[in-house]
Amino acid sequence: MVSILVLLLLALLAWFWFDSVRAKEKAMMASAHACQQIQAQLLDHTASLKKIKFSRDKYGRTVFERTYNFDFSNDRQQRHQGRVIIRGLRVEDIYLDMEDGTTIL
Repeated sequence: MVSILVLLLLALLAWFWFDSVRAKEKAMMASAHACQQIQAQLLDHTASLKKIKFSRDKYGRTVFERTYNFDFSNDRQQRHQGRVIIRGLRVEDIYLDMEDGTTIL
């Protein structure tokens, strides 16, 4: 009985890890695409996980909502921060914080 629970726990951890990797890939693609849209440079070519919580998707299912931060520069002088919010494996919002306010894509 204990070995079945251990195997189930390992399978759950493996699923969570693969799901997190896919979510980070989506965040990277979304942040690179957002930077292309505003003709900015994605700095460090990475997005870092800032927050994870449970949320509901548009169908009412409980999914993980992950917030990833990334840095970009539109003038090669100043570093700005952006955020990608992913609910499940769907990109929900992209926020770009600049001097003149926050841009939502």
